[in-house]
Amino acid sequence: MKKITKYIGVALLGSALLSSCGEEGLADNEAAITQLNDEQYPDNNDIESRSELWDTYEHAKVQVIRNSEKDFTITFLPTNDKSDTIFIENINLLAWIPTIPTHATKDEYLTHIGIINAEWNRQQVRFDEGTFRVSTENEEGAKTVRVDLARNCLNAYAWEIATYTEEDGKQKSMYHGWFDFPKAMYRELFDEVNKGVLTFDEYKHHLEEYTHPRKEVVNLDVLRTVDNEYEVSFEDFRHEFYPMTGARKSKYKNIVYPEKPTTIEQMLNDSTCYSTFQWPGRYDTKDPRASTLSMMGIPKKVIIRETTSNNTAKEKCYEFDVTFARNTDTTYLTRIVIGGVRKSDLKQLALEDYNGGFKMPMGIGNHPFYEKQDKAQANSSKENPYYGFVIDADGKWVDSHFFGIDGPLFHMDIDDADVMHYWIMSFERHAMVAHLTFNLNEGVVADTTEELSFEEVGEVLENLDL
Repeated sequence: MKKITKYIGVALLGSALLSSCGEEGLADNEAAITQLNDEQYPDNNDIESRSELWDTYEHAKVQVIRNSEKDFTITFLPTNDKSDTIFIENINLLAWIPTIPTHATKDEYLTHIGIINAEWNRQQVRFDEGTFRVSTENEEGAKTVRVDLARNCLNAYAWEIATYTEEDGKQKSMYHGWFDFPKAMYRELFDEVNKGVLTFDEYKHHLEEYTHPRKEVVNLDVLRTVDNEYEVSFEDFRHEFYPMTGARKSKYKNIVYPEKPTTIEQMLNDSTCYSTFQWPGRYDTKDPRASTLSMMGIPKKVIIRETTSNNTAKEKCYEFDVTFARNTDTTYLTRIVIGGVRKSDLKQLALEDYNGGFKMPMGIGNHPFYEKQDKAQANSSKENPYYGFVIDADGKWVDSHFFGIDGPLFHMDIDDADVMHYWIMSFERHAMVAHLTFNLNEGVVADTTEELSFEEVGEVLENLDL
């Protein structure tokens, strides 16, 4: 096998990497690619469903070229005689760089937690056939039907590439590589996108070293204006489980404790642990992440707000404010507030198709976890009305990662367009840890007044005791 960057030793957690060309042999716009085999990455959730071609292809180096202000080319260079060069061309990488909505920058604390959360959340973009190019000198080009590029949640530079082929009528993962985006270029792009608001150096410790944000009161009024507010009744399905489809099926093995849960409620405690996401971007069940999910033990109240976003378009949105009581101390209350949700975001889906719902990370104006390349470039964070927070009884921000959740998944009921399914995804989206349903229109008072005729008005007046 030709020389290629390899991950040395699971226990070293990325501290010892052997590069074929070494950092000294790389240009400023290049980075080495790391690949992991099954021994190095035993908790890979693609193992059961991946292609038979897994481990066939290799890439040692990635190049990032800026052709013009908003036109970039990313090239992945092959290492063995079966692999080809992968090109992702004509993309605007500025749309990938973490930033926050312009209207949120009016508040210093929202700016603080917004930019940190933007970097700490995964953004995986899908390139289908026709939106990428693979050379065809060797075998890989003919096999590749899709390429995904991801900015993962570990730090400012941690990126991934994954390729897919088609087998038995299904797309299956075929190759996965990890790399550090060229660091100097990343910092320059970050400062360019956030010019006049913040700089990379101001947030370097948070973005590079995962230093945690301050805990202060969240001022929601900066993000939206409330037009209407009403409390609704709800159904709680924590005594049931969720459909084992998509990522929830492949990640079920990453629920470390409780072992093999069969209801959501079994995970609503402070003993629940999930597989940790370790450097360079792999799941590790041997070093599980704890949670405080007892704080979601008992849903108590659902408030729906109809709002107008403070973004430029003044978009009409929903805000869902759900209060949970800790099941070990019901006087301890926590709110999960998800807002900036457009009505058009809420698709009618069957339960087994719920993975296709409105699925977002916590934070302000973030991109979704997964999106296609045209959506990624067209939907700027600068004007995104979305926001999601965990808030304590004093109105202060709570770090959702340590709480044990990643974000919401919403969709409308397939049989009733007024009923919304409210799901909350666990840390790293390994599981679902809340499922409620409620009617979006329950608190809306319909206009039932009718115009009376002249004769009817006369009859009313005659019956009045004036």
